[in-house]
This record gives sequence, C-alpha cells and structure tokens, in this order.
Amino acid sequence: MLQHENRRSFRIRETVFLKYEVLTDQDFHDGIDRYKLRHGHDADAHAQIVDIDARLSEAMFLMNGEADNVCRLITLLNDKVNLIMNLLPGFAESRAALASMPAQTCEISADGMVFAADRQIPVDTKLHLSFLFESENRYMESFCRVVRHVESPHDGSNGLKYGTAIEFHGMRPEQREILIQYMFSRETETLRMRRLEVEAQDLS
Repeated sequence: MLQHENRRSFRIRETVFLKYEVLTDQDFHDGIDRYKLRHGHDADAHAQIVDIDARLSEAMFLMNGEADNVCRLITLLNDKVNLIMNLLPGFAESRAALASMPAQTCEISADGMVFAADRQIPVDTKLHLSFLFESENRYMESFCRVVRHVESPHDGSNGLKYGTAIEFHGMRPEQREILIQYMFSRETETLRMRRLEVEAQDLS
C-alpha cells in the first residue's frame, strides 16, 4: 500500500508542450470518450492503441536488462505501435497542435500536475488537457480540474506566468501507468548522471 502511494505522489519536473480547453459541466460529466467523439476522434481505436502501448511499455520496463534480445524485439514492436498512433488523424492533429505550443517546465505526478498559463484559470474549472513530453515525444491526455493557484514552475517566458495546479479525472489506468513508469525512468536516469558526475570529480 505504501509503495503504491509513493508511486502516485512521486513528482518530476519536465519540459512539455501543453494545451488545454475549458469544458462545460456537461462535457465533463459525459466523459472524455464522448467528448472525443463529438470532436471527430475515434475513441475506440484510440483506447485500444493506448492499451497496447501501455502493455508494451510495461513489458519493456519489467524486462529491462534481463533479456536484451527480447527487450529489443519489444522496443521494435513499441516503435511500430507509436508509428501507427502517429498516423491516426486524431493523434496527428493533436500532436501537430501541441508541437506549435511553447515548451514549458511543469511539475508532474500520477494524479495531477502544475503548469503555467497565460491567465489565471478559476479554481474548479474543468479542462481537457493534452501534453507532449519534449524528451520522448510521448502524448498524454486527460480531463482535469483546477484545484488551486500556486507558484509557477515555469520561468514566465512566453507570457506563461500563472501557476495552475490540476488533478486528473478519468485518465485510463494504462495511461497513468505509462506516466508513472516514465517519471521513474527519468528520475533513475537523473540519479545515474549525478552519480557519474560525482565519480568523475573523485577521479580528477
């Protein structure tokens, strides 16, 4: 139980491309799949591909370093799924729109995130949030709710200076698991680089 809570409360600072749309109460109540259908996206295909991508990512995470050949095979399969995802009209449009947004530094956890906006978004506002990790080009989306106003993790450039804390609502479990694995892999890599820097200093 404690390990589960630690995974959910763990946070990282990451550079992302992000955009949001304000939802009506009815949109929020109906859920993200119906929202996507109303906007012309194939929710069923989206859900299935995200599920496959999640299971492949989990297998890669569990097998990392244990069986190199199998891990390489799974990596290729995952790359193939990502290619298919990029060819879907809904994904292509979403990624293109995100790529045109200014990059910003966010604080991200499995349950929510803090990002910077160009205006103060009222508490309890419901949003459709989509973001793309700059480092791995991984696309995420969720409904969310603004829970408080905080200090911005971003430097205020591009007019993004209003810190906004949100909690995710309706994020699929498989997508949340991908998010958790990504955060831990980034933190592991950061710790590894710090250790190498310390070892290099000790040798000099």
